[in-house]
Amino acid sequence: MSVKLPVCSTCNRPILPKDEAVKFVCPNCGEVVIWRCSKCRKFVREYRCVNCGFVGP
Repeated sequence: MSVKLPVCSTCNRPILPKDEAVKFVCPNCGEVVIWRCSKCRKFVREYRCVNCGFVGP
């Protein structure tokens, strides 16, 4: 049995259970779950929704 870890929507780094990451639905379309790792949040790196193309900080 293998566990599939979520990945950061910006840097594609796997998010481990104890990471200070956040997940939320796209604020524009509400259909895609966006994951943000602590580094991308700290450096305010942009993410892009794969469904609607919304870009956020």
